[in-house]
Amino acid sequence: FDSLDVLGPFQTFTFAGMDCYLVAANGQLVTSFEGVSIHPRVTFGDCPQLDVLFVPGGSGPVQEVLAKGHPGHNPFLDFLIQQAKGAKLVCSVCSGALLLAGAGLLDGHTATTHWAYRDALRLFPCHVVDDYRRYVQSGNRITGGGISSGLDESLYIVSQLCGLVVARQCQLAMQYNPRPIVHCGDPGDSDIQDDPGLVPQLLINWKVAEAVEQVRKWIAE
Repeated sequence: FDSLDVLGPFQTFTFAGMDCYLVAANGQLVTSFEGVSIHPRVTFGDCPQLDVLFVPGGSGPVQEVLAKGHPGHNPFLDFLIQQAKGAKLVCSVCSGALLLAGAGLLDGHTATTHWAYRDALRLFPCHVVDDYRRYVQSGNRITGGGISSGLDESLYIVSQLCGLVVARQCQLAMQYNPRPIVHCGDPGDSDIQDDPGLVPQLLINWKVAEAVEQVRKWIAE
């Protein structure tokens, strides 16, 4: 998983006074691709019904989750399906949308994901937005763009559940007022024109074409 996918929203929800559960298949430490280890609070088997199901992304959502099987034979996807039945909101950030889609939880919905994985998400029966908005709500589904989008998305979720005042308090507590020195936050950002090769190079580095093909094969199985 990507640590900011998890810990950014987790901090927002914590500042909002929400009782948060980090969930994993078992009670062992789960390590992010950056090397950050997190101890889950509960497992798939003993997790209570969640009001907000929030699915982070990672460096290899296809290989790490989808490749383990389809619903009915995949504990991760089966957990998402079971929790979604009683959740008020079903959410994801970054490539976590691929996992919701793999569980059939985005069927018929409008959604987004990390810009690099939009073609992979388009293989599922959902409508993927063509722009780079930070999050999208469709019914009780809320999907976020890539990684840092989880901060904006989690503030939106807090505003919906707890009100604007609480969301403002969270933003103030985190001093979340980004003013980056560069503007390459997505392929539509202003600095991309100065370095147009950044986009195709990232797609190569992340082996996105291979991931799209893996999703295509997984769906066809």
